[in-house]
Amino acid sequence: MNMRTFFIKSIPYILSVLGGWVVYILFVVNIHDDANLTGLMSNIAASLLAIPLIFILYDYVNWKMSSRLNEQMAESLGFDVNSIVLKAIKELRSMLMPGARISWSMIEQMLHMRTEEIRKNWKPNDADIATLHTHKKSLNELSYKLVRAGILPERQIQLVISMTKHMAQVVNEYEYRGKSARLIKHFEELLDSIDDWFDSVEREQLASHQQFKLSIEQENK
Repeated sequence: MNMRTFFIKSIPYILSVLGGWVVYILFVVNIHDDANLTGLMSNIAASLLAIPLIFILYDYVNWKMSSRLNEQMAESLGFDVNSIVLKAIKELRSMLMPGARISWSMIEQMLHMRTEEIRKNWKPNDADIATLHTHKKSLNELSYKLVRAGILPERQIQLVISMTKHMAQVVNEYEYRGKSARLIKHFEELLDSIDDWFDSVEREQLASHQQFKLSIEQENK
């Protein structure tokens, strides 16, 4: 909330307090011969002074509840994004590092692959691309929710949109042209966008994410 908004919202409270003081000074302090009128004006002045306190308390409680709700929504949406990205990581692993066991060091190594290394190691197939397309659709739907909610930092929303775009470019390029030089470039950009997303969140949070733990447990069976 900026200062202008704060000032505008404060005007009714200020007017109410000023009105209470005016009523108190004009009618309660200066008039003593009519007890009934004095009592009535005292009640009016007290009400005018109490109204701002009631509304300030209400605004504070409402702000605290909204902040907590936004925090919970941000955690939930962030969890959903991480779930989709970690699932996509498994598909990327099967294309770039088939047979490698899921670990954080493996993910770091894969995300930092460059063009020549990707061209040498990448072995895409229709099934992997189809699954990546599914993750792209899920991420795309989630990006709309993020934009509408507006509770994640703008930078993170941009990164989610970027990951969605690069996934779409990989899928479309593969479907129409197969394994081309442009496809390798799009794939590298996808890895970079995922790495940027990881940089925008706490990596300890990702390493302790349920989806990451489940992936490790599944492979250790």
